[in-house]
Amino acid sequence: MNNRGLHGLFLLGSLTLIGCSSTDGISTDNADSQAPVELKSADAATIATWIDQSVLMPQGLSLETDKIRYVTGSADLNSDGTAEHLVLFQDRFFCGSGGCTAYMFDNNGKVLNRMSVTRTPIALIDSYSNGWQDFVVWSNGAYRQMSYNGESYPTNPSLEPKVDRNTQVQTATAYVMATELYQQDGYDIMPADDKQIWTPANVYHFTFKHHGDPHNIYNATVNLSSDDVDVESVPMQ
Repeated sequence: MNNRGLHGLFLLGSLTLIGCSSTDGISTDNADSQAPVELKSADAATIATWIDQSVLMPQGLSLETDKIRYVTGSADLNSDGTAEHLVLFQDRFFCGSGGCTAYMFDNNGKVLNRMSVTRTPIALIDSYSNGWQDFVVWSNGAYRQMSYNGESYPTNPSLEPKVDRNTQVQTATAYVMATELYQQDGYDIMPADDKQIWTPANVYHFTFKHHGDPHNIYNATVNLSSDDVDVESVPMQ
């Protein structure tokens, strides 16, 4: 296993966006050319305009005036070379006890889906339904699988089949606990709240503390596909 730096994360704000595939490449079949094909993906400002025009303005709201918070991620769900964009609101106007409202846009700004009762983690899984990639979301106290029915994804994730990820979480926890760093006085390991959208379903995030380094907290990322464990220490807040 490797102890490498954990990269990434996110933050949310009225104009702060995250995405995980706006520059992802798709390899070509031409053996003479190793250059990746760039995924066509709208930028953050364009997505913000869609949110204002298609979601907020009809409700008498705006990003600038009402400081609506959200996070977003981009991925090519139907393998056509252009991104789909999921916007998950994080604001009282769009959230209830079971989750928040999310909108999916195509790369031209058309609303493809509106989903209620949705929370992170939102993770891609290695299966497809009717040509579109499946994913899981946290909704109403459980992971739920979202599968395309030929016309759209489900509008209410809380009614979709539950997905049990406990075995994978336990395996990933054991990987972190087996690292030399954790064996040397690590303690208090727990799953981290992953707010990144479209994280791979086989990647798990944890935090833990260390008796020898009381002023820092450790972030660990486990990739169960590659058996890699990446660890980074950050100052404790």
